[in-house]
Amino acid sequence: MLGRFFGRLTGGNWRPPADELLFARETGFDGVQIRSDRPGALEDALGIAPADLGALFEEHGLEPILELLVPHDGSSRTVTTAVADELPAIREVGFRRVHVHPVGFAAADVLADDFAAASELASGADLLFGVEHNAAGHRLLKEPGEVEALLAAVPGLAFVWDVNHTPAEDVARYLALRDRFSLVHVSDTPLPAVNHHLPLGRGSVDLSLLSGLDVPFVLEIGGLPHSGGPGLDTDDALRDSLERLRAVG
Repeated sequence: MLGRFFGRLTGGNWRPPADELLFARETGFDGVQIRSDRPGALEDALGIAPADLGALFEEHGLEPILELLVPHDGSSRTVTTAVADELPAIREVGFRRVHVHPVGFAAADVLADDFAAASELASGADLLFGVEHNAAGHRLLKEPGEVEALLAAVPGLAFVWDVNHTPAEDVARYLALRDRFSLVHVSDTPLPAVNHHLPLGRGSVDLSLLSGLDVPFVLEIGGLPHSGGPGLDTDDALRDSLERLRAVG
């Protein structure tokens, strides 16, 4: 049986957080992942105070997950600073699972030192802290070897695997890291092309590869030019994708 199922909410979402969380509860999601593109500015992005957002999650019995998109500039504390800036909102909303999706550039040793410091900070706040890898076309964490090296260098760091970022030939190496998984991001893509974020069934990802994984799954469909923009993360697409995901044994 697969783990729990989560939807996705970003600052550019097409309805208020209160309505999104109501939909998530009524549809059968266990929680909602929120992405913050500007750490420290969650209230500005979503239009709701973190404490009020936390109350909504509690009211609906949903778990909040936080993704921090962090443009890495190659400095030694880019990720650490982002986590520190978001900590007040993290506490108020009640996030426990937090991960960083780094984009940009950084030498491997700088990235490892930065994530080690951020991981220590997150541990002090009792967070399950992870890192998400990138698809081809980015400059860091786009190859399994880079991810393996980072996880080896930072033993306390969890890994967020995105199947939509993963070429078929890399699946086995990422699955070998399953003991470090804190989340799995799921959407479809027309392999060998990656990162299209299509609703499930509209690409060629083999969902059976998820069988037996006991971690939360986050549906990340729509929102990118490849996938037609935000119009593909409609309620019907989310419901259909959720049912397809539930059907994986």
